[in-house]
Amino acid sequence: MNHDAGGGCPSAPGVRMRVLDVRRCLTAAAVVVAVLAGTAGCGGDGNATVPTASELASSLLLVGDLPGEWSVNPGPDDGAVASSGVVDEAQQEMLPRLDFCDAASAEARATAEALRWQAFRQLDLAAADPIDPPFDRTGHLTFVQEFLTAGEPATISATFDALRAGAQACMGEIPAGEEGPGTASDLAVPALGDARFGVRTVIEEAGGGAEWIIQNVLVRRGAVLLMLGVVDICMGDVEPLYDAEAVGAMVRTAVARL
Repeated sequence: MNHDAGGGCPSAPGVRMRVLDVRRCLTAAAVVVAVLAGTAGCGGDGNATVPTASELASSLLLVGDLPGEWSVNPGPDDGAVASSGVVDEAQQEMLPRLDFCDAASAEARATAEALRWQAFRQLDLAAADPIDPPFDRTGHLTFVQEFLTAGEPATISATFDALRAGAQACMGEIPAGEEGPGTASDLAVPALGDARFGVRTVIEEAGGGAEWIIQNVLVRRGAVLLMLGVVDICMGDVEPLYDAEAVGAMVRTAVARL
C-alpha cells in the first residue's frame, strides 16, 4: 500500500515496534500510529474507578490543544471512526495495531494482539511545507494518533509490563524488508503516571522515497492506558519537526486532559 507521495504504510516484517499496522490505513495519504500514555484524570493513582469509553473519549486531544494548525482525520470515507472518538468492535479492525519483532516474548506478542482500544483520535498537521503528490516530493506529512483504554488496575499494569518488555526486546537495528532499513531506540519520556516508556523508530521507505520518524510513548496510571504517537514523514532535504522534548510536551498535554 504505497502512495505517490512516498507516504505509504511501512510494512516491513522486521519493524521492531510497529505502532502502525500496515494492513489498515486510516488516512488517504498515510496513517500513523500513536503513543501510549496513562493518565490521572480518569481515576488517578490508587483509584480503582474504571472510566467508560465515553468518558475516555471526552478526554481525547482537541485540535486547539497542540501548537500549530491541526484537523481531525475522520478516517476512510469520512467516517471510519466515530466523531465522538468512541471505538466500537467493528472499528477495532480499522485501527493501527502494535506489532513486535520475533525477539519479543510470546506473552508480549499475545498482549499486543489482544489489545483493544476504547477511544481513538487522529489529528493531522497543516505543515508549512506539505508533501503534495504526485509532483511535489519535498516536505512533511505529519500526524498524531491518540489511543485510550481502561480496565482493572492490575490488568492494565500487566498489559503495560508486557508491552514494555516486548518493545525493549526489539530495540536496535531494523533490517530491510518491504520497508526499511531502520532503527528503534529509547525515547526520553517525562515523569508521568505510574510507569512509562518511549520508542523512537526511524524507517526508510522502500526505494528511499521518504523517512518515517515514529515517536511513541507508553504511560500507565491506575486504570487507564493511553497511547499517543507522533509521526513525521519527511521527504527531501527537510529536518524532523518534533524532537523528544516536543513529543514530551504533547504527552503532558494529553495527560492534562484526563
